[in-house]
Amino acid sequence: MFCVVRLELELPFASSLKEKRKIIRSVKDRLRRKNVSLVESDHQESWQRASVELAVAAVDRGSAEEKREEVRRALLNYDDLAIVEWREEFVKL
Repeated sequence: MFCVVRLELELPFASSLKEKRKIIRSVKDRLRRKNVSLVESDHQESWQRASVELAVAAVDRGSAEEKREEVRRALLNYDDLAIVEWREEFVKL
């Protein structure tokens, strides 16, 4: 079971692409410790906007939802970004 989440993020405190990339890299590192893959998929040249996609793998849907909720809480507590849009999809292989 996989959970794929597509996020639109606002980075209100980023004043350059360098700062934006620093914030995104920090988020990636934090989520990597939770065994979550993250990639920036759009808005690479916008300073205060980012589109990212993350993937969570789990044995069953309940475990995937639990891990997804853990990721959501981690992102909501992140001071340098705001979640503008959250779209998720569960895929069973």
